[in-house]
Amino acid sequence: MKTHWDRLAGDVDALSGAVQDTLQLNGGPGAYEADEQLIIALDFGTTFSGIAFCFPNQQDTKVASIVDWPGGESAPKIQTLISYDAKDTNKFSWGASVNRMSDSIIGIKLLLDPSQERPLYLPTGNLQRDIRKLPKKPVNVAADFIHAIYQHALTEITKMVPQGYMSLCQKKFVLSVPAVWSDAAKQATLEAAKMAGIFPVTLIKEPEAAALYTLHSLDFALNVGDAFVVCDAGGGTVDLISYEIVAITPTLQLKELVPGTGGMAGSLGLNQRFLDAVKNLVGEDQYHELRKTKGYWLAERCFDREIKKAYRGDPNEEYFVTFPMADLEDDRGNGLVSNTWRMTGKDMEAIFAPLITDILRLIDDQVKSVKIKRPDKGITGICLVGGFGSSQYLKACVEKEHPNVQVLQPNDAWAAIAKGAALSSLPRKASVISTSSTKHYGIELWEIKDDGKDGGQPTQNWRDGTTRVAKVGPPIPPPRGLHGRWVSIVRVCLSHTTSDELVHPGR
Repeated sequence: MKTHWDRLAGDVDALSGAVQDTLQLNGGPGAYEADEQLIIALDFGTTFSGIAFCFPNQQDTKVASIVDWPGGESAPKIQTLISYDAKDTNKFSWGASVNRMSDSIIGIKLLLDPSQERPLYLPTGNLQRDIRKLPKKPVNVAADFIHAIYQHALTEITKMVPQGYMSLCQKKFVLSVPAVWSDAAKQATLEAAKMAGIFPVTLIKEPEAAALYTLHSLDFALNVGDAFVVCDAGGGTVDLISYEIVAITPTLQLKELVPGTGGMAGSLGLNQRFLDAVKNLVGEDQYHELRKTKGYWLAERCFDREIKKAYRGDPNEEYFVTFPMADLEDDRGNGLVSNTWRMTGKDMEAIFAPLITDILRLIDDQVKSVKIKRPDKGITGICLVGGFGSSQYLKACVEKEHPNVQVLQPNDAWAAIAKGAALSSLPRKASVISTSSTKHYGIELWEIKDDGKDGGQPTQNWRDGTTRVAKVGPPIPPPRGLHGRWVSIVRVCLSHTTSDELVHPGR
C-alpha cells in the first residue's frame, strides 16, 4: 500500500516537468544546454571574494581558482573593496588596486539588507547614514564590484584556453550566499549579479559549497554513515550545516541532517573590535585625527593580515602595532610608546572572546541536534573552513570544547566555497541529495511523546495532561530533472490531514 510520501513522490515527478518549463521560459537553468560549457562560481564575500571555474567537458576536469589579481595580489581571493572617482561614479578602482587612504567601501555585502540583526558585542554605527553616504545604492555598488571581478576572471581564463573555444562555451553561473542570509539580502545579491552580467544563476548555500569541496577532497578517507558539522567562518557571517555521507562511489552523495544555523560572527568583527580598542587606547580626540593618517590604515592592515592570524591564545604572546608618524601621546601603562602599541595576549583575548563564544555556541547547537537525530552514531568530525575558519586559535577552542571529536582544517579551506560551488554543477562529482528546510509555511503538528523514539526532543505539556513533541516530515529530494536550487517541498499539517506545497525555499 502506498504511503502519503510515496504518493507525494509521484506528484513531484509530475510537477517537475511543469516547473522545468517555467524555468526555461524565464531563461533559467536548463533552458539551453550547449555541448561546450564553462562553469563560473562566484564567492561574493564580506571582506574577500573569489571566483572558481571549470570546463565540464574536459577529461578528468579539475576546478581551478583565479589567483592573479590587479594590484599585484596572488591569492585565491581578493579584497571586497571598491573606491569611486570623486567626479565620475562610473570610474572606480577595486580590490588591491584601491588606495586605502581614499574613501573606499568595505563590507558592502552587509549593507544589502541593513535590517539583519547584528550582535551586541560589535561596535554600533548608523547603517542608514552609511548607506546615504554611498555614491550609489548598495545593490549598484555590489553590481559594480561583481562586474569588475567577473570581467577580470574572463580575462584570466582566456589566457589559459584558446579564445575561439571560449566563444563556443555556454556559461553556467553559480553564486554562493550565506545560509543565514535573509530573503531580502539574497534577492539584492541576485539583482546585483544580474546587473553585472551573471545571469541566469544557481544559488548555493556557502556551507553547502564548502562541504561539497571539503568532503569530496577527503572521499578517500570517508565511510558511508560518517557525519560532519561544517562551520564556514568567513568575514561577515558564520554558517553551519551538518551532513551525513550517503554514498562515496561512483558519486559522493551527502544528506543534510539538521537545518543550518549561523550568525554575524565573522572576522570583520575582529577588525571592528580592534579599531574600537585603539579608540579606547588613544582617546576620542586623538582617534579622530589618527583616522586621517596612513599610519591608521597600516596598523589596521597589520592586525588584519598578520596579528589576528598569528594569535594562538597564549596570554604571554606579544604583538607590536605601529602607527607611523601619528604623533600619539605615550601611555606606558597601556603599552603605547613612540607610536607603537604593545598588544598582549590578554588584549587579543578580549578582542576575540565574544566572537569565539558565539561560534562555539553555534557549533555546540549543531552537534547536539545531530546527536538527537542519530543518537547511536554521533559526530565523525567538525570541519572549519573559510578565512576565520583557518584560525589556529579558533581550532584550539573548538577542540577544547569537543575533545572527543576530530576538528579538521582542510587544505585550501579559504577557496573551498568558490570551488565547492563550481563542483556542485559538475555531473558525477558530488551532490547534496536532500536538505532540511529552515522555514516552513503551515500549522505545527504535535503528537503524544513516544519515550522510545522521541528522547531528547523539545516537548510541551498540554492542558489535556499529555506531553507532546513537534513532528516534521522526512527530508525530500528535489524533483528529478529540475536544475538548480529553486524549489523545496514543505509539509503542511492540518490535524491528521497532510498536504504539501511547492514553495521558494528562501535559500
